[in-house]
Amino acid sequence: MASPFHKNLECPVCQRFFKEPKILTCSHTFCKGCLGPLLELSRKKDVLLCPTCRGETPVPGRDVGRLLSNITVRSLVEDVETQGPSTCNQEDKCKKHPNQDEDCFCLNCQKYVCRKCAISEHAKDAHTVLEAGAHETAQKNNIEKLASKANAKIRNVDKYVTFVVDKRKRVHNVHEQLNDNIDDTFEESVQKLKKIRTVLKNEVGQKLGKVETSLGDMEESGRKQRDQIKEVRDSVRNGFHIPLQTEALTSYEATCQQLEELLSRTGPDEELPRRTAEVGERIGFRSQGLDGLQLGQLRQKESKWVYREDSLPDGNTMDGMAISPNNEMAVGCNTGGIVLYSSESTMQNIVLKSVQVYALHFMPDGRYVIRDSNNKIVLYTELCEKLDVTFETMDVAKVGWVGGLTVGKDGLIFVGYYTCKKIQVFKPEGGKAVREIMCNGFQPTQIFAMTSSQAIVVQSNSYKAQVINDVSGAIIHNISKDGERAFPAVYQDDSVIIAWVKSGKCLLSIVQYTKELKYIKDIVTDFEIIKPNRDWYYLRAFKTGEIAFCTSNRFYIFHETWE
Repeated sequence: MASPFHKNLECPVCQRFFKEPKILTCSHTFCKGCLGPLLELSRKKDVLLCPTCRGETPVPGRDVGRLLSNITVRSLVEDVETQGPSTCNQEDKCKKHPNQDEDCFCLNCQKYVCRKCAISEHAKDAHTVLEAGAHETAQKNNIEKLASKANAKIRNVDKYVTFVVDKRKRVHNVHEQLNDNIDDTFEESVQKLKKIRTVLKNEVGQKLGKVETSLGDMEESGRKQRDQIKEVRDSVRNGFHIPLQTEALTSYEATCQQLEELLSRTGPDEELPRRTAEVGERIGFRSQGLDGLQLGQLRQKESKWVYREDSLPDGNTMDGMAISPNNEMAVGCNTGGIVLYSSESTMQNIVLKSVQVYALHFMPDGRYVIRDSNNKIVLYTELCEKLDVTFETMDVAKVGWVGGLTVGKDGLIFVGYYTCKKIQVFKPEGGKAVREIMCNGFQPTQIFAMTSSQAIVVQSNSYKAQVINDVSGAIIHNISKDGERAFPAVYQDDSVIIAWVKSGKCLLSIVQYTKELKYIKDIVTDFEIIKPNRDWYYLRAFKTGEIAFCTSNRFYIFHETWE
């Protein structure tokens, strides 16, 4: 054990001698290496909360290395480390009784003491004093348990990160595939449009080419006629200015006669080129518009829920169902055992085979919370080791039928009582109930704590689902359907899903609602289930969105697909 002087040179976080000690604005000192992870956990990016007094210290540039160094403490640590262990035995001696070792530990004073001090000072004040070795062993066990919980939490977070990474990769792959599909469709459409353009232009060339040729011939014929008239006209005009003898006169008269004939001919036929041109002008092009060039469109895929089912290994014994922190669905059996299923409806394992289960849930750290036939609440570790924790629940012989069981986000355990219409609330450390919730006008048959508000979803009287305040028990919202039994559960984002089972018929419908019990959508409608031997059901949701529905002897999983 360390002397008080040595204790003052130890970091409160790592419990070792200070290494690169940094002083905060509140004057508390910590190792530089211990402050880094604390800053990462801080809600404010550039502010560090002191683990001792919760005071705030600004951290320039989020670099704990830039905090002031505690030079005095660093020098003292260096001096102690240089001196070595030569004075350790003296430092473990009691100051009041120098001949006595401090080989006891007072839990009330939280310090090491010698046996004389333990008897003369601490025992008379009814303090709890342990052997130093026993205290250190208990501390070591507590640290190991805490480390085990931390490891379990790390595994769960790792699974979550792996799940998110997988989903992100799948979405990224969909993104890339959609882009490739769009590019391929675009190139395909461009090639088709080029072919259509070529066909249309060829058709235009064939139809209007003939018209243009005909009009060209008409133009050439008109030009020739014009040039011929001009030529004869000029000959007549020139001959008028020269003396005309007998032969010349005869030739001139013939030329004039030729001009008369040319002028007497019918003028160019404008009707023919007009009709010919109209043939070409009537040929038009009607654009299909942008709609004709669409490459396709993004559309929302249609959702469809499909199911898988399996018979429970021990038929007609189901008496509870809960989802574990690592996303396994646990089905409790009143004859003993908990059956674990994956979200693919594959049975993973059967645990606690000798434990009769009448209700179950999980603590946030993965511990099992189990209620037996005598209304006793028992906790088990993830490795199925029974914990030494006792809960002062009500005597089932006096209170009659029991109700539901659930665990809140802060680890509080809620225990429902059907006959006496109340819910007891326990801390995970056990002992007496910290409060009781009176259920006025309803029975807490099945109960489910919400994660984002102080509310509990309750199945009441089999035919009604309600949301109540988890302190006062006041009914906030409720819903029911004529002739249909309601089996609710908390879904993603604290929305509520309800399995409606029609009385006298084995028809199941699952509907999603807001946490205010406002309709969102139908998930399953009139699905025919196999008639169970016992008319009792449970509904739960996997963390990944699949929905589990359990009868007394059969297990169904519904999952969403996209078409």
